[in-house]
Amino acid sequence: MKNNFYIVLMAGGSGTRLWPMSRKDKPKQFQKFSSQKSLLQETYDRIKDLVPKENIYVSLTSDVVDGAREQLPRILKDNFIIEPEAKNTAPATGLAAAKIFLLNPNAIIATVASDHTIEKVGNYQQAINHFFDFVKKNPKYLAAIGIKPTRPDTGFGYIKVGKKIEGSNLYQVEQFVEKPNLETAKKYLASGNYLWNGCYFAFHAGELLKVFSKYEPNIYRGLKNILKAFGQKDEAKIIQDEYANFEKVPIDTAIAEKYDKLAVIPADMEWSDVGTWASLYDLLSKREKEHTISQGHHIGIDNKNCLIYGGDKLLATVGLEDIIIVDTPDVTLVCNKNKSQDVKKLIDKLKEEGKSSYL
Repeated sequence: MKNNFYIVLMAGGSGTRLWPMSRKDKPKQFQKFSSQKSLLQETYDRIKDLVPKENIYVSLTSDVVDGAREQLPRILKDNFIIEPEAKNTAPATGLAAAKIFLLNPNAIIATVASDHTIEKVGNYQQAINHFFDFVKKNPKYLAAIGIKPTRPDTGFGYIKVGKKIEGSNLYQVEQFVEKPNLETAKKYLASGNYLWNGCYFAFHAGELLKVFSKYEPNIYRGLKNILKAFGQKDEAKIIQDEYANFEKVPIDTAIAEKYDKLAVIPADMEWSDVGTWASLYDLLSKREKEHTISQGHHIGIDNKNCLIYGGDKLLATVGLEDIIIVDTPDVTLVCNKNKSQDVKKLIDKLKEEGKSSYL
């Protein structure tokens, strides 16, 4: 029954490679990069009709919860699952599973990233529906959506696909693979046996907690204490205390790479993780069929393969190629498009030099 299906929007990411627009108090999922809605709002629109309204949750940290409530007014007040601090996706997923399991021991949960773009929305929705149906029939499984790769990308983890599971649209997972080097990525693409890991998962809430007990006993012990604290007056303090002891670890390495009952559904979604300014350029240039993309107040001559984000101040450019310019009220970023991954290094440098007000 649909009443047992839940969707959790994972909205706790920091999006540091999209600085200076993505900031600590308003990271990339809250920004309007690709439309008049934020990435978070676009994600909500894609999933809002897949499960009952009361079964949609948002996982995020306390410093962005007010912004999330403002952007998603239809989410019920109690459906914001608030982490006291960012500890990556394993603790966040465990906390969501524990909270929803307490409400419904039969809950089947899909966790979806809130900072991606999807061009083929119907395929995305179909994959999530297949998710739910599969886990309902196979509650011991952890299911994933694998994205059909279009290039040998070294920025993503990969999923090696095994045999098709009888009576379903899903396949056995042979292996979760860390981000490869370029030569290996080319081999993965040529083999046709690998998918990008987009970090979309579905699972039976109670079964996932059992998996945590086996592979992440420290997190599981904390989750047990949190389960007892839900609804009590000291709930917030206990969650904070237990979270302080959790390791920062993604669900992929904590669970998926170790567990033996894994399934994947391949999906052609025209997906982008919007992870860097270069990937945003690729998305927008393909969508708009232009080689230079500009937003805001900009005038330019003879520019090629550039992404220029301005505001009220006029930006004037001449003869630029493969350049990204992002102008905000307090910071202007100028970088080579092919070096946009290194924006994250600027964040580290700002921290080193004590310029945290720019984060």
